[in-house]
Parts: sequence; structure tokens; C-alpha cells
Amino acid sequence: MGEFTLRQLEYFVAVLDHGSLTKAASESNISQAAASMAVAQLEKSLGLDLLIRTRAKRVEPTPAGVELGVRARRILRETAELQGALHGSHDEMRGRVSIGCMIAISPRLIPELIRLFAAMWPEVELDFVEGNAEQLQRAVGEGELDIAFIYSLQALPGVEVVTVAASRPQFMLSADHPLAGRASLRFADLAEEDVVLFDVPPSAERVIAMFHSAGIEPKVRWRSVVAQTIRGIVASGRAYSVTNVWPGIESLYTGANVALVPIEDKLPENKLVAVVPPGVRRPRRVEEVIAAARELTRETS
Repeated sequence: MGEFTLRQLEYFVAVLDHGSLTKAASESNISQAAASMAVAQLEKSLGLDLLIRTRAKRVEPTPAGVELGVRARRILRETAELQGALHGSHDEMRGRVSIGCMIAISPRLIPELIRLFAAMWPEVELDFVEGNAEQLQRAVGEGELDIAFIYSLQALPGVEVVTVAASRPQFMLSADHPLAGRASLRFADLAEEDVVLFDVPPSAERVIAMFHSAGIEPKVRWRSVVAQTIRGIVASGRAYSVTNVWPGIESLYTGANVALVPIEDKLPENKLVAVVPPGVRRPRRVEEVIAAARELTRETS
């Protein structure tokens, strides 16, 4: 195998990101010919075809190209952090952290993470994307994200997860509901009432499976992908919902005219976890994101 350079890896990753040699060259401030030559030299050095040109004038990675993309992103990230690592951990608290977050978790966690880092680590830039658990985990594995927050029941085989907080589904009722003051409830207690579900896969499917495991067929009246919409419907007393709750999150429901009641039926543990690239040293700023998430989700006294 011949030699290749970090610059060639940078250009190759840029092509993967943009799906086009022309766009990659423009973003990298080089000519298209230079970008094409760099990729060709990389393919020659490795003795592999890395890209396929499609009829739509785009480029797609071959299986070898996909594998190289994952490894190249890690190499480039480690290289960028090398100087900071050698000069001490304080220098690692600069730069960017790309965070993925499930849509069900994001409004409860991301705003507070941004606020906390702006106060404590102003030289660290937090970027985030929202999506479903599978998309986010694949993005972490491919080096596009540094970390992703999901629920443990949705973790894919082979990923590395770090526990952030215990989490358990609870009923969300109108504060005026006759059963809102109960210490706990079973699915059977609400079997005849309408349900509004959070409809981002696989959340709705998992909640319906909980009903079925309790021998109840839920009366699903509405579905929504917006948490505030669900809370508003619940607050009106027209339906109840099921939501994952971790310690310290109760403040989000304060003043919303809703009540949280623990579910008495036996349910599997479903922790809030952080997915991280497996087998890779995590920069301090990523560790601080995990630490901050734990602090924000711990039970308040």
C-alpha cells in the first residue's frame, strides 16, 4: 500500500459530505481538478475504488469508501485534537461538539446544555441535530456526530452507550383528572379513556406494546410529533399520554396543568443514555457534555 496524506483524507470526506466533487472542491477552496486528483491518488495509494459516479452526476461511496469515511473522520478528529491533548486538558475545552438528540429528548435537554456550556465553557461550540434513534446512532458510528442522546431500549447492537440517568414511563394526565393524585396507576385504570401518542418511531409502537403487555387495547384518539401539542391536549382533559421521565425533569411540567403518575405495571428499564464512538478516546469536551447531562438530569433535592 502506498502513502497518502491527511489532506487527501480531508478532501475525500468533503466529497462524502457533499456528494459531489464540484461542491467539495468549492467548500475546500480548491479546483475541481485538484479535488479529483486527490481522490484518485488516494484510491491509487490504497489500491481500492472508493467512489462510484451516478447518472445524476453525484458520487456515492463504495463499501470500501464507506469504511474509509468512518476511519478518516476519526483520524481527522484525533489529529485536530492532538495539539490540545499534548498541551493539557484545558485546551481540549475549545472547539465544537456535534450532538444528536432524539426528538422526544431534545426539548428537555438541549436548551439547558447550551445554557450551561455558554456559562462554563464559552470556547466550546455545541451544535445539535434531532432525529430518530437509529439515524443518530449511525451518524455517531460514521463520525458525523460526537455523541447522541437516546433511550437505552433503542440502542443498536454493538454501539457503546454511557448511562446518563434512570428513566421510566409515566402517565401524563390533566391536573384536574380524578386520578391525578394517585401514587400510581395501571393501564387498566385508564383503559376506557382516549390516548394521545408521541408519534416519532419507534416511540408510539413501544407505548402501544406496553398497553398490549398489560392486556389492554389503547383507545388512540390523536398522534403528534410535538411535545407541547401533546401536553396541551392532556391539559385540556380530552386525553392522557405516556411519557418517559427522569429525575429532575418535573419542572418542565410545572404550570402546564398536567400531572405525572408512575405506572404500576411491570415495564422494562429504559435509561437515558449517551451513544459514543466505540473504542475511541473521547475528548474532554465530550466527557463534559456527558457530565453536564448527568447534572441536569439528576434528582434535585
